[in-house]
Amino acid sequence: MRVNSVFLSINADDFEAQTKWWETLIGRPFDRQPMPSCHEWSLRDSVIFQVLEDMNELGKATVTLHVDDLDAEISRLRAGGINAPDAERVEGFETLRFASWKDPEGNTVGLLDGE
Repeated sequence: MRVNSVFLSINADDFEAQTKWWETLIGRPFDRQPMPSCHEWSLRDSVIFQVLEDMNELGKATVTLHVDDLDAEISRLRAGGINAPDAERVEGFETLRFASWKDPEGNTVGLLDGE
């Protein structure tokens, strides 16, 4: 199998509120709306993140993003109204740190930095 793109999707009951929350987390508005019930961000070449309006599959996703500076991202998120927790070291790794919490609809969100 040759994979050309990866799509990560979060289902939303309150589509507009969930989109705004993820815009704050990602740090910018969505890139496109391919259909009325879908907002998409291009995160990297071939990596697409979506907020989908679907009330049947709420709170079951996990999204973890590797960032360059976890402390700076946590500060930015807190300034934007997202109560991100402090980073913690991940046992067994020399520099890997992780912060995890829930989005407004119960999906698990994680940020990590280091190796």
